[in-house]
Amino acid sequence: MLRVAVLLLGLLAGVFPSFAAPIPFQLADSSYVLLRWNMIGKSDYHARITGLRGDIVVDPQHDVADRLRIDMPIANLDAHHRVLTWALKSHQFFDQAQYPNVTFTSSRIIDMGEGRYRVLGSLKIKEMTRPVMLYGKRSDDSQLQASGGYLRLSGTITLSRQAFGMGQYPALVADPIQVDIVLVATTP
Repeated sequence: MLRVAVLLLGLLAGVFPSFAAPIPFQLADSSYVLLRWNMIGKSDYHARITGLRGDIVVDPQHDVADRLRIDMPIANLDAHHRVLTWALKSHQFFDQAQYPNVTFTSSRIIDMGEGRYRVLGSLKIKEMTRPVMLYGKRSDDSQLQASGGYLRLSGTITLSRQAFGMGQYPALVADPIQVDIVLVATTP
């Protein structure tokens, strides 16, 4: 009987080894942020920020230990129009020359069940740091394991441009801005 118990424990330990500790994930190159806004009364203007850097730590047993940090390089912002891209990177908006990154850091990730999350944290644009709440969802094909793990998260947040000192041209550019985030991360 003792042998059976030891064998079962050994098998279970082999099946669930990734749940013993928090699992660190690194963002993959396919992660991006999409900014969407109305301009001059028309919708669907957008810009994409790629080349995100950061990490995600997932503790399947204690969501209090989950963490997320993302650095978004403004140099990689592309509005699919040369003049609009230049304007967004200029001192009038993101001011890439002086503030090359936008940074999001979570303070708490709340598991709401069924792969849905509420992410509390702070967003730093230029010298302004504001608290934000992001609603996200984990894809069904995510694999929370320490080796060969895969994680795909998507989320949406609505931000006020004025709250971050970018309220220029209110007659032309709508406030607020919708931000869609797609994070793909892997373990080693």
